[in-house]
Amino acid sequence: MGPEQPSAATLAAPEAKIELRGLSHMFRSLRHRDFALFWTGNFLSNIGTWMQNIALGWVILEMTNSPFLLGLNGFLSQIPSLVFAVPGGTVADRLSRRKLMLVTQASMAVLALILAVLTSLHRIRIGEILTISLLTGVASALNYPAYQALVPDLVERDDLVNAIALNSAQFNMSRAIGPTLAGIALGSLGAAACFYLNAASFLALIIALVVITIPARDVSGGPTFWSAMMDGLRFLNRYRLIIVLLTVPLFLSFLGLPFIVLMPVFARDLIRVGASGLGYLMAGAGLGAVISALTLAAQASAERKGKVIVNSACLFALALILLAHAHTFWWAFLLLVVLGATMVGALTLTNTTLQLLSPDELRGRLMSLYYIAASGLLPFGSLQAGAVAQKLGTRFALSFGGGICLLYFLILRLSLPRLRKLSRLPWPADPRRP
Repeated sequence: MGPEQPSAATLAAPEAKIELRGLSHMFRSLRHRDFALFWTGNFLSNIGTWMQNIALGWVILEMTNSPFLLGLNGFLSQIPSLVFAVPGGTVADRLSRRKLMLVTQASMAVLALILAVLTSLHRIRIGEILTISLLTGVASALNYPAYQALVPDLVERDDLVNAIALNSAQFNMSRAIGPTLAGIALGSLGAAACFYLNAASFLALIIALVVITIPARDVSGGPTFWSAMMDGLRFLNRYRLIIVLLTVPLFLSFLGLPFIVLMPVFARDLIRVGASGLGYLMAGAGLGAVISALTLAAQASAERKGKVIVNSACLFALALILLAHAHTFWWAFLLLVVLGATMVGALTLTNTTLQLLSPDELRGRLMSLYYIAASGLLPFGSLQAGAVAQKLGTRFALSFGGGICLLYFLILRLSLPRLRKLSRLPWPADPRRP
């Protein structure tokens, strides 16, 4: 009798082990208890935030029937990122990042609760909505640099790329789940329920911030506040290729990402799917973003990041042009999946590059510069998108933004050999050192 042949189960076992190891590798940074708590708190909080964003856009449209006021609300919620991001980054480097985030999260929770109560009492007006959006934007702008700079404190350096990608994944999973829940809640419970749920969701992150252990940092002494803020700008000026890299999120934030503020008009007037359809469409963007973020999380490194960043940006712009001409729900849904995936490919890898190359003492300031690039022009982008849509139509506004982005990113694609030099730059510990 010959040797016993291995069974099908035996042959499949190594593949199963490889697959399990792959999944374990994908989520490896969640092995760190503090990062897992921080990640979960942010995930639940972001679900609530997306519920509020979708519900608020629908309320404004129903109240005013004005694409311009949708854009104005986006402008007011995002303009603080341009004004307060760099000071916020300096504060994040000089004070306790935990305390700063506790203050900003509590502030946003209170503002969401005020919005919910006013809506329940039918006392909400467009002036109150715009004011709450502005104040929430201020708190968010001060929160963001500390939030980004805190991640490297919670994981080992070898897991940093994975942690950043999983952070992007949780944000974009919330982008898929939040709008879907908002669409359901809008139809059955009303907008106020979305606002109440958002206010409650902040508790998850507040509790996580209280219980996690954060390594002590020396935040005493050092240069003055103004000098510390300028150090980050000097560091950026020293390596100007980073400025070129940051133009990708800059163009996206001004001409690409404002498509989000026009989605209520797109859903209601162009493909006629109502509030629930709006939620499902935005969930499509979230689904694509999650797939992209998890793919990045599975990577061992961020090699060839310049090529992926620019290629993702080109595909994003092309998908936006095609979305402008979509007439059916499923075609629009598919394009939004592509938009979500390519947006994450461009923005997450830009973020990762800066995180990996930032000295710890400057990380908050450099992340504030990324925040300006990724969000600083969003308010003006929202304003221009709303104004163009009001005058020339929503389809033209989407085509206009996508067309200019595609032209710029194709030009940038020709400059990739220079962008690849980013990975070979020397990074001194002291940005003021000659």
